[in-house]
Amino acid sequence: MRFVSLVPLLCGLAVVAQGGLNRRFAGQWGLLGAVLLNMVVATVATFGVYALVRSVPALWPDAGAEGRFPGFTMWHLLPGLCGVVIVLGMPWAIGRMGAVQSVLLLMAAQLVTSLVWDAMVEGRPATVARVVGSAVAFTGAAIAVWKG
Repeated sequence: MRFVSLVPLLCGLAVVAQGGLNRRFAGQWGLLGAVLLNMVVATVATFGVYALVRSVPALWPDAGAEGRFPGFTMWHLLPGLCGVVIVLGMPWAIGRMGAVQSVLLLMAAQLVTSLVWDAMVEGRPATVARVVGSAVAFTGAAIAVWKG
């Protein structure tokens, strides 16, 4: 297994852990308090990584090659807003449906969105294997949510 294959696995683990822990912390501080702390920690950590990579570019050679923020538009804010939706939405859903159903629905939405994104943005066509594989995973998610 290549190292890059471990990254999405780590991200999957992080989505569940983040949502579940924020749901737990929401019991102490409320969901918005838990999400605020999450985002503050994420912001501080991101600034730290950014500063480190800018001061030692060899650590991540292509992480800031273009300069500070050339060509900034309002569209550049959309990923951050998506992050807020994920960080706020997943603990809320986990608290109401449980982690398995929440993550399976998340996965189903990711599969459909990924097929469209790959085809329209990345120029990777939706091959039969990709569509069938996604359909099988989507069907499994639907069964678990429906029967869950």
